[in-house]
Amino acid sequence: MSSFNSKRVRVLGVIVASLALTLSGTTLASAAGNTMATCPVTLIPKTTDNPFFAAIHYGADQAAKELSGLKVNFTGTAQTDAQGQIQRVQAATTNKACVINIASVDSTALVPALKAAKKKGIKVVTYDADVLPSARTLFISQDSEVALGAGMFKALAAQMNYKGDYAILSAQSTAQNQNAWLREAAKEAKKAIYKHMKLVKTVYGDDDDKKSYDQAVALMNAYPNLSGIFTPEPAGLGGAVKAKDDLKYNPNLVITGLGWPPGQADLLKSGKVKSFILWSPVDLGYLTYFANNALVTGKIKGRVGDTFLAGRLGKMTVGAKGVVIMNGMVTYTAANVDSLLAGYKTSD
Repeated sequence: MSSFNSKRVRVLGVIVASLALTLSGTTLASAAGNTMATCPVTLIPKTTDNPFFAAIHYGADQAAKELSGLKVNFTGTAQTDAQGQIQRVQAATTNKACVINIASVDSTALVPALKAAKKKGIKVVTYDADVLPSARTLFISQDSEVALGAGMFKALAAQMNYKGDYAILSAQSTAQNQNAWLREAAKEAKKAIYKHMKLVKTVYGDDDDKKSYDQAVALMNAYPNLSGIFTPEPAGLGGAVKAKDDLKYNPNLVITGLGWPPGQADLLKSGKVKSFILWSPVDLGYLTYFANNALVTGKIKGRVGDTFLAGRLGKMTVGAKGVVIMNGMVTYTAANVDSLLAGYKTSD
């Protein structure tokens, strides 16, 4: 080998070694930088006007403070709007968010935008209402679909004495969470114990107080002998109770499902609603942020069986299809509602 070639080999060796050290240093620096202190999180609710999502934001900020993370960017539309959610996902992608958390209005419409975000290296974690699993890594679920869907239906049936016609007043027809709960309720309804109950109609109030009220009025006018209304979201519960009062409908009409303890405790105390179900949105936001942290720091990959610690909520496990279940379902009655309101705070 000539002297020139030998020198060239030595120079190339130095360059390769330098590049290796540079790349190694970059990788190590990146790994060392994977903390929530440098991770901008975009939290997208179904609506910004709903105090449920304000409480989720509050819980996420609690966790961010505990983990020395950046304050969460809470952004969305005042009313449910799938296109508005898509625009905010796209904006978060352009602005190089580290994590996108979203409660979906439409489980399929959001998929292309979320997949584009994932391709840019952004972690996507859904909460409250999921999208197709291919578009995210984790879904933080308030409880299992069976527990919530069957649980709400069982409460309705018991209060109806297992007989009579009932209707469903749900949120959006595209909402993943409500639709999943209704599927589980329908499975439960097939059991022999409910053979004297009949579902007459399902309508949608879009999480909107006025629309939910209007739908409830229409139901009561169309079906003068309803024995129950199943409302798997609080706007429907409030709208149905108001319609019942305004129309002086059957005083024995049972209305139950999901309620909002801070704003609907009076319905329990007055006896207009015997019980309703919900979970702590503060805890749901808190858990969602801890899941973000576990992904960002590399403690989990989102695989079945992965576990992580979630502060005051303890150890959490990733289940099938990347679902993390909070097990947060609570049945609220006049006796316990006031003692459990801390789970619904929206500010200090």
